[in-house]
Amino acid sequence: MGLLQKSMVRNEPERMTNGTVSVTMGPERMGQMDLVFAFLIFLICVAACMVLGASLSWALLVGLVCFALVGLRRGYSVRELGGMAAEEMKTAGKVLRILLLIGLLTALWRAGGTVAFFVRTGVSLITPNTFLLVAFLLPALFSMAFGSSFGVVGTAGVILMTIARSGGANLLAASGAIMSGIYVGERLSPASSAAAVAAAVAGVDDRAFRSRMWRDTLLPFSITLLLYGVLSPVYPIHQVDGQILQALSTGFDLSWPVILPAVALLALPWMKVSAVGAILVSCVLSALCALLIQHMDPGQLLWACVTGYEAVEPELRDILSGGGLCSMLDVAIIVVLSCAYSGLFSGTGFLDPVTEKMGGLIDRIGLFATHVLLSLGTCMLFCNQTVGTVLSAQLTREEYHRRDLPPMEMAANIGNSVINLAGLVPWAIACSVPLATMGVGLSMLPFACYLYLLPLCCWAKEIWKGRKKTGKEPAGKNESASGKSNYL
Repeated sequence: MGLLQKSMVRNEPERMTNGTVSVTMGPERMGQMDLVFAFLIFLICVAACMVLGASLSWALLVGLVCFALVGLRRGYSVRELGGMAAEEMKTAGKVLRILLLIGLLTALWRAGGTVAFFVRTGVSLITPNTFLLVAFLLPALFSMAFGSSFGVVGTAGVILMTIARSGGANLLAASGAIMSGIYVGERLSPASSAAAVAAAVAGVDDRAFRSRMWRDTLLPFSITLLLYGVLSPVYPIHQVDGQILQALSTGFDLSWPVILPAVALLALPWMKVSAVGAILVSCVLSALCALLIQHMDPGQLLWACVTGYEAVEPELRDILSGGGLCSMLDVAIIVVLSCAYSGLFSGTGFLDPVTEKMGGLIDRIGLFATHVLLSLGTCMLFCNQTVGTVLSAQLTREEYHRRDLPPMEMAANIGNSVINLAGLVPWAIACSVPLATMGVGLSMLPFACYLYLLPLCCWAKEIWKGRKKTGKEPAGKNESASGKSNYL
């Protein structure tokens, strides 16, 4: 008997009949209070982690234990619950490999001078009327390489905000442009863990997934570029401090070979090289740059790969230090725990009452709008982009099967919703960490145009396609039982 069948059997009320009188026993009688208590404890732990500045992995671990206890109370064995969690945790295997390689990549790019080269080039392009454009495009380029919003905001973002403060620029507009840029590569980069998770939970090839994301990105990216082009003269920078440029040139040999790791990472996927292969090649080239061009000691380089790179120049220590395998441990734990949640919820049927309502919601507002609501809801509850991605897939998967839609459709809807929208939830780490790193408040979010233009464009595209199809086909084929279009 399958796990879902067991869940149905164990959640059925037991009845003791004495003549015509029947008494309902078991979980039905108590309702869902045990599950509600588990959620409350979990949310309290999330709030505590946010207040104390601790990793959300602690809250996820406590929540997992609480939900497992609910499963035990409802009749599942420890072995069964462990099997449920382990089954979905297999999905995290490929993602974990990419995460470890990203840790190496972010340290080696710093050590080899690749990061310094692009920062110097970007900063040198700043003029009074182009600052916002550079503040968007430079983080966007970095995010295409790193695939991590946190890694980009901690390097290019910190440098650009330093320049903005010293040059008298509008900090809200500048931080909004940076916030937009750091999320461009979250869906597109071969080194993105968010893209890897979305592809994995949907069961699609990650290269095909990124190709689909490129098609959906062109319009919102172009509109964002136009907006920042218009806003740049409106919010100009008055002066650019050349101290950072001087420190970069002094601390690194920034000759042209240091860009080869970036070229390899961005070009190889278009030659049908896997993400893992492209990252490995980039890591090797970065290591050669660090050893042969920057003349770094091999022992120091190995140590930097594990614990992170530390810049020698005092002026660069706060903005270029970081990366390494250790920097990925917390993210890796969150990915594993998120997959464990998915397995536990799926096997026990805890989320069945929510899943059963998905069909009606999709019929009323459409697939993509449903994903938007799920994205905001899960990110508000779990404060985490990864958990939102996993649960979005779990809650809607049955509806995709019922409607005979391909897995790529689900992958695209997840990629175009939760990955960016997590950056608009103030207490989610996808938003709170970049804001804290840049030293700005929530009032900058309206300037983060790309974060909301992407889902808006995708939503408009779905509505347009639905109306176009409704106009071409007989009404009876496009309407659900309630008389409403399945697309709108």
